[in-house]
Amino acid sequence: MLCNICNRPATHRLSFNCTLCAREALYDTRVHLAHVLLQREGGEHDVDRHLGEPQQGATGQINSASLGSKSVNPLWITETAGVERTASSERTQVIHGQVEALHEALKSNKSEIARKKSQLSRRRSELAAAKQDLSRWKAVDYGTVEKAISRTQQRWDGMHTKTADSRIFLSREAAKLYGLHQRKQTKDGLTVESYHIGVFPIHDLRDLHNASSAHLTTATSTLAHLVHLISHYLGLRLPAQIVLPHQDYPLPMIYSPGSSYLGRDFPFPGFTPSHSLSNSPSASRASDTRPTPRPRPLHLSKKLSTLVKEDAVAYSLFVEGITLLAWDVAWLCRTQGLDVGAKSWDEVCAMGRNLWQLLVAPPPVMSNDILSGRYQANTAKMSGGPNSGEAPRDLALPASMLGRYSHNTAHSSLTAADGTDFMRGWRLQSPLRVIEKVKAMLVSERTGAEWEVLEDKEWEIGSQQSDKVGELATLMEETILVKGLEQGNTELTGAVESEDKEEKGRSTSGWTKLKSRSGI
Repeated sequence: MLCNICNRPATHRLSFNCTLCAREALYDTRVHLAHVLLQREGGEHDVDRHLGEPQQGATGQINSASLGSKSVNPLWITETAGVERTASSERTQVIHGQVEALHEALKSNKSEIARKKSQLSRRRSELAAAKQDLSRWKAVDYGTVEKAISRTQQRWDGMHTKTADSRIFLSREAAKLYGLHQRKQTKDGLTVESYHIGVFPIHDLRDLHNASSAHLTTATSTLAHLVHLISHYLGLRLPAQIVLPHQDYPLPMIYSPGSSYLGRDFPFPGFTPSHSLSNSPSASRASDTRPTPRPRPLHLSKKLSTLVKEDAVAYSLFVEGITLLAWDVAWLCRTQGLDVGAKSWDEVCAMGRNLWQLLVAPPPVMSNDILSGRYQANTAKMSGGPNSGEAPRDLALPASMLGRYSHNTAHSSLTAADGTDFMRGWRLQSPLRVIEKVKAMLVSERTGAEWEVLEDKEWEIGSQQSDKVGELATLMEETILVKGLEQGNTELTGAVESEDKEEKGRSTSGWTKLKSRSGI
């Protein structure tokens, strides 16, 4: 029968086109399923009836008749008991297997614990034996190492003592070769000490105005050579760098501590070096554009009393330079145990005396102030303190500290903590205070006296007082009145004039006479 909609029968390759054809195709299958379900339900009823299973009515209540049949059905009781016995037997077997496994695990754990206990006991005994051996070996090795360290320390100390003795010898011999010596003169019952290097006197900074420019330049240049050589022998780096004459550098100069040791070569002030005359592009590119520090001169072209009136800047630079040289000498003395400046700053002014006491005079006995701080701590440590645990060593205190401290050895180095503590107590750590004091002292020296130049007629009028004035006139023949000092920081300029021209230009018709403040 064909569908009015599809007009064809349905096959497995062609789908349905309407619901009627689909329902008709499923009708036989649904009828067969219902038949099978009915058969299954009938079989269940037969089983329940034969086994006495409680049956439920339409309302869900259990039929009491089926309960009675269960209690009297021996087959049900037998089968149920068998099933329960079988399940109980299986559970019992599983439990017995687990108990056996636990027993085996417990036995293995006990044996492992016993093995570990024996191993731990053996290792403890080995550790105790090793500790005993280590204590014995440590005592032996510690003593050996301590003796080796002590021998090395003694050899190091001995080598440093020999090095210091060599430094002392070289320094003293250099001072002798340069002719550093002391002269004593007795005048009016007073002993006046003066210090010379060669035949030229080393002027005190407080007496610069009375010094000849040629003598002052020669003595200062030679003294700068000697100080530079002594610092080289002692292995010290001076805080204010001294530049000795060399190529394109005809005269010695000195730099301030902040401008020292910059690692560059600077031209002489007012002088163009020969290697810088090339104007090639490569030379221009290689030129250094960083600012050039200003060195302080250690030479004079004329007397200070004339220079202060003609060029105050050059005067100020020279005073700073010679003060830096004196401060270098004081610093050098302080590093070698001679405490210059401990009482007063003006101890720095006596360069010749300080250098003579350091290099020529007999070595002084070191004071407790010099040995204070870390030096005493190291001495106590090396000699064996109460808590040091070391045997005391016999230390011979050196008679002089000259050559002990330096910059180029690890033993007693000034850059180490011991050297830093040793130099910490010095009062003149910076040269600025000394420079200011020297400048103020020179200004007060110039302004403290009044001078004037008198003609021959005026000298004849004042001949009545010649007895008092003549002595001062003879001593102060070359002194000139200067009422003020103008200090500046510009470059040192002006040509170098000889002292002979200065003497020729001076008036020969007058005398220098002191005019006291009382009007005499």
